[in-house]
Amino acid sequence: MKKMIALTAVLAGSVSLSATAQDIDYLGASPKILAEANAYAADLPAGVQLVELERWRWKDNTFTARPITAAGSKHPGYREGILGFISYYPFEGSITLYACLHNNWMDSFSSRDPNCEGHMKTTNGMPITGYMAGTQLPGTVPLYRCTRNIPKVYAYNDHFDTLDPNCEGKYQAVFEGIQGYIWL
Repeated sequence: MKKMIALTAVLAGSVSLSATAQDIDYLGASPKILAEANAYAADLPAGVQLVELERWRWKDNTFTARPITAAGSKHPGYREGILGFISYYPFEGSITLYACLHNNWMDSFSSRDPNCEGHMKTTNGMPITGYMAGTQLPGTVPLYRCTRNIPKVYAYNDHFDTLDPNCEGKYQAVFEGIQGYIWL
């Protein structure tokens, strides 16, 4: 069934035709997380159109986004990898993942809060990253949010999403909680 998710994503134009769910190196996914996700057949709710959930880095800013499909356009920085799959469209039981920007312009972050926790929505024209399950469904895994302190001239925090509740062991990272549930 995991191959069905990868095939669905292929049909949606998100990953190359040669990829299967097992071939993807998910960021922060331990063998245990992968085994748990593969233990149950994924049953996609009606209305779900899968799209990759990617993690990007630009300077000291880590952010989560879906792929940009406009010709010649791309996110700033470099792509660290794939976290999993979210839905492009809302579905029953889904929650919205918003793309936010800290008021100091130094931290792009994901949030379930439509008001971006008192900060602004991203300025890249995609204020909604996508939709994920609000409760764990078969074939989904938790998407966690962590933050780490960036000690430079202007000290600030860098929020990042991960599949690892231990924040991938990053220096001074603090676990903030579960954002929602995404498909692998």
